[in-house]
Formats: sequence, structure tokens, C-alpha cells
Amino acid sequence: MKFQGIAAAVLFAFAAPALGETVKVPLGAPPVIPVSNVVAPATEDEVRLNPSITVTGDAIRLGDIFTGFLARPEKVVAPAPRPGQRVVLSAEWLDKLARTYGLSWHPASAYDRVIAYQPGQTIVQADILAAVRTSLTAKGMPANFDLQVTQAVETITVALGASTEIGVREAFYDPAAKAFTAVAEIPANDPKAMFVPLRGVAYATVAVPVLKENAARNKTITADMIDVVSVRAELVKPTTITEPTLLIGKSPKFFVKAGLPVLESDVALIRLVEVPVMGVDASRDAKITANQIVMASFNAADLPSDAILDSTQLVGKTPRRLLPAGAPVRRGDVALVRQVHVPVAARDLNRGDVLTAADLNTITLTDAEVGANVITDVSDIVGRAAKHAMRTGQMMHPFDIARPVAVERGKMVTILYAVPLISLTAQGIAQEQGGVGDVVRVTNSKSNATVLAEVIDARTVRITTPKQAAGAN
Repeated sequence: MKFQGIAAAVLFAFAAPALGETVKVPLGAPPVIPVSNVVAPATEDEVRLNPSITVTGDAIRLGDIFTGFLARPEKVVAPAPRPGQRVVLSAEWLDKLARTYGLSWHPASAYDRVIAYQPGQTIVQADILAAVRTSLTAKGMPANFDLQVTQAVETITVALGASTEIGVREAFYDPAAKAFTAVAEIPANDPKAMFVPLRGVAYATVAVPVLKENAARNKTITADMIDVVSVRAELVKPTTITEPTLLIGKSPKFFVKAGLPVLESDVALIRLVEVPVMGVDASRDAKITANQIVMASFNAADLPSDAILDSTQLVGKTPRRLLPAGAPVRRGDVALVRQVHVPVAARDLNRGDVLTAADLNTITLTDAEVGANVITDVSDIVGRAAKHAMRTGQMMHPFDIARPVAVERGKMVTILYAVPLISLTAQGIAQEQGGVGDVVRVTNSKSNATVLAEVIDARTVRITTPKQAAGAN
């Protein structure tokens, strides 16, 4: 460690200010070299610059930087960068170096530089803590305890040929405070080792099964989907599943994330059943056909008690509300809708028009679309007269039509009373208009008595009760 610090100081003093910065680079990735610095191989008596060099050990030599005729290629000219780092040798520094050793080389521009890189191998925080944990366990810390440092440990890079063994010194565990201290030596027993002090807390862990990948609802969990990890004991609830066998064969009730402890309420042993569902959303009152239906698997325990299980119970029926695709359908969600043929006006009608079959069209509606008192029998309309104007396509009610007027109000009519063996007639005046079959009020011209009589034709009305007949006379 001391040697590396001194080497860095020497490098700075020797090359400053033109040597440039020392930069960490990913292991195994050589420094990026400008295209203009790539040169052809040197001839026997020509000196060429090597723009990019990879070095190992503690020093950069003259033969690393230049190729060609060199009197002392083994000469150490600069300390090597630390493993995993690079150093930039500037054109000014290189020019001074060439003149110092009498080399026939001069920089063509400021871009004539050398990037020196030393590869290495990394040791991360997890590796260091694992070594410390092993040491503390040997000194009495419970085996199910894990460690958490107060301050994160930076990744350490050592030379490619160096040992990656981690030594642990001064390891101490306080069971009362559940705290620890230690010093890591990297590499172990190496004169140039780095010493990393560590401080933190120890905590109990519990091994629990978790899913390797996210699992959707109703997916059956198999053994190869399960991994066992250690989690902090205080994060484990009484209902947390701690045995992998309690997960195998069950399915998530809801979406379960990978790597997290699973609760007993998160999964269940399910029985899958195939039920018919809509392949696409079905709108209200649209008749359901067989090609709109698909089968889907559901947990029997999650299905409504009145869910439709047979696709034939859906075909030909109509949704009472929007049916979303993929959802179980309940019996109350659909109905068998009766189609009704309803007569409507085939043309605009005027008041008093006597309706014939040619004046009517027929439309098909569902029961729900047919309003109260709408006339659905053509025979109840043909021969009647419009009581008011109506538009094309309008449905008709009893109050929209009436029998054609046969007797006008104020018209003289013959009042007839006829029963077996008795036939009486009298003259009277109609007090209201009416069609054939209607019952209207008629006043006897002789007695001024008013009676109710059925219109027989334009000149005749008939009464049928003896009391009315007596009044008519």
C-alpha cells in the first residue's frame, strides 16, 4: 500500500503537468485509442510510439512506450497505474522522455500521447463481508446472522497475478449491541496489502423460499420456480411461508413478485375449471353467438356461485349490461330476449285517415323496447282512423286510433230496441260522434231522455237494456 502511494507521487512529480489524469476503467476493457494514433510497425532503425499499452507490475518501461531501435528498452521511466486504472502520458512528457534518452522521435501534435492501462481483478463488498462473517461466526456469532456495514466499502482492484484471498484481522462481535468491527487485509499476507476497516451491525436472518420470477394469478408453482434466500428475521411475519414444500403445487391468489417472502394468504391450492367467457366485449342487448365465446381457466373457489359453466347457456341470449372479455358470466348478466313484431306507420298520417294494411310497416324489437300499451296486432289497427297526425315509423297506442266516424254529433238517428218478440224504434239526436261499434249518448226527440246506444251504421243506433229502452220511449 505504501509503495503504491509513493509510486503515484513519483509519477506525478516526474510527469507533471503533462502526464495527465489517472482514470479507472472497467476490467478487461482496453483504453480507447484515437484513430490518428494508430501507426504502422517500426523499421529496424526507426522509433515509433505505441499509443496504447497494457502493463503489469509496478513500472512502465521505455520499451513499453516506444518500438524500434532502443539502447535501453528495459529502463523504468514511470510507475505503472494501479490495477483497473489507466494513465495518460502527454505529448510534452513524451517529447522530454525521447530527448532524455536520445531517441529520434518528436510529437507531430498534442494528440501524440500514450494511454497506459493495467488490468486487474475486483473484490466487492459482498466478498469482504462474507470473509468477515466467517471469522465472526468462528468467534461465537450465531450462524444465522448476517452483516450490514455502517459505511459502504468501495470495490477494490488487485493485479491480475495477485491473490484474491481476503484476510480478516481484529474481528470483534458484541452480542449485546449486535455490532461488529473488523479489518480486512487484501490480499491476505501480502506486503502490499490494503487494509479496509469495517464497522456495522449484525442481524438474525431466516431462510425463506421465494419465487425466481414474477408469478401471475392462478399460475401453478413448481419446484424449479423456487429459490431459498436469507432475509432479516424482523421482516418475517408469522404467516410467512418458510418451507418450500408449502409453496409447491399452489398458485398465487394475486400477482406475486420475485425475490419477496410469500405469505400464506398470497397463495392457495386451487382447482381449475373451464368456463365460457366472451372473447371480446359484448355490449348490452347484442345477441350472443357461438363464435364470440371462448373457454378460460379459473379457480373454482373464485367463481361466483351463479357463474355460467356451459357455453350453450350463453348462445342466443342477450347481455343485460356490458360483458367484459375474459370475465366469468353470471346467470343474471344475460337473458333470453323475445323478439316482438310491432306495426308502425308506413307514411305520415293525417287526422281522420282510415288505416289499411298498406299504411303499415312492421319492425322487430325486444320486449324491453316495446313501451306500455303499444299495439302489436295489425288487426287492431286496420280499419281504424287516426285520431291525430302521426309520423312515418311511429308506433301506435289505443289512444292514437279510433273507429271511423259513422255518426256525427247532432245528427238525427233511429234508436232501435230489439229483443225476441219485441221491436221498438224512436227518433233521436246523437250527442257525440262515434264509429260503428262505439257507444254514444243519444237524446230521444219525443221524450228528451238521453240514453247510451251502440252505433250500428250512419243512421241507426241500438240500445239493449230494458231500462234504457223505457227511457227512449
